[in-house]
Amino acid sequence: MPSTAIPTIGGAYTQVANRPAEYRTEVCFCSIPLLVSLACEGAEAAKDMLCFWCQTECESLTDDHIIPYSLGGTAEYTVKACSPCQNRLSKAELEVSRKSMLAIHALVAPVAPRHPDRPTSGHLRPSFFLVKHPDGGYGESLLSAGERVSLLPYFEIKVVPGEPLEGRVRGTTEGARRLLAVFRSALKRTPGPDRFLFQITANLDLDDSVSSDVEFWPRIVLLPGDRLLLRARSPEELMRFMQVFTELANSDYTVPEKWSKPEIEIKGGTPHLIALRFDPQAERRIAAKIGYGLFRIVTGRSLEAERDSLMRSYILGLADSKDEPVSVEPIPLNFTTSDKPHCVTLSPAQDRQAILVSLYGHRFRVELGPEGELPVPVVLLCQIDGSGMRVANPDETSKILKDSAAGTFSQPWKQVPEVPQSTVSK
Repeated sequence: MPSTAIPTIGGAYTQVANRPAEYRTEVCFCSIPLLVSLACEGAEAAKDMLCFWCQTECESLTDDHIIPYSLGGTAEYTVKACSPCQNRLSKAELEVSRKSMLAIHALVAPVAPRHPDRPTSGHLRPSFFLVKHPDGGYGESLLSAGERVSLLPYFEIKVVPGEPLEGRVRGTTEGARRLLAVFRSALKRTPGPDRFLFQITANLDLDDSVSSDVEFWPRIVLLPGDRLLLRARSPEELMRFMQVFTELANSDYTVPEKWSKPEIEIKGGTPHLIALRFDPQAERRIAAKIGYGLFRIVTGRSLEAERDSLMRSYILGLADSKDEPVSVEPIPLNFTTSDKPHCVTLSPAQDRQAILVSLYGHRFRVELGPEGELPVPVVLLCQIDGSGMRVANPDETSKILKDSAAGTFSQPWKQVPEVPQSTVSK
């Protein structure tokens, strides 16, 4: 295949000024006055070197943020946890802070990645995040911590049977060259016992509007950390693309030094198409972790033994029960990001045996039982930028008490849709 098979029709992708898409809704946060002293003694839960979560004795324990660092949590509210529990909780936190709807809020907030030295840290992990490119086709976007949006490098090829091949290269020259180098290096590996050279993630998840658009061409994308992604409409289209791109990689094709068009720009406010795939229970488990953890730290209390064990098992993802201790408010289809703090309300006036956890305005109710009822409500506010936690002042308390009283919580995942009688097999 000649090196000119993919013309270098590119386009400089500048910083998108605002958010990748426009989300609008009203958000409310709950808080209540703190009338008891805060004893932030997470070490108290680690007596005799017991893991706070699994209650097993360990020789090595590390600090676990009650409110995850990636959501703005700070070190003054931590407990001691063992490595297995840390790993379980980290997986749930990753779902929430990098894959869920809350991840968009988290990445817009100015919280630095926890591992800035890792190329894969601090980025949204959507199923797809596409934008209509001014120069044709669809760009592959990347949302990173601090509300930074950039274009990932990729090669796309039109491989419609019976039609001439066409191609486009997007991203920076350096990025496109890196993608080609990573793929070529993989081709030179020695096949393993299963006779495979390497593995690449293939994604066939596309919005109908994109899949039906002839301007979308199958592509190979370079993700952070030199990971490769294939995207196409169908397995058949994917195979045709791979055959052509492999021939290209085996040729002497090189990405020219200067090939982009500086005048091409994706302006701020341009609509982006995004799909998020995540475990919704992870959000509820993290809400339970925050509510239960702060309850234990602030009050020094424990729940009834069986309820306490079930709560910790649920938070760790070990409880195999449909009776979750968490319910949620209806999730708005549209929303807007905000700099308002997270809020945790212990024993709110209208619901004394529960805790209300508000994360970026999304509210969760965590049931604690009789032991969760306090003499007075307790409220904590956590700044989403990681600058600290504080007690709500009287004005905030009054407003949020009123807002929280109007909340309606349910467990929609337990509702089974009715099957029309005509569709029931006899």
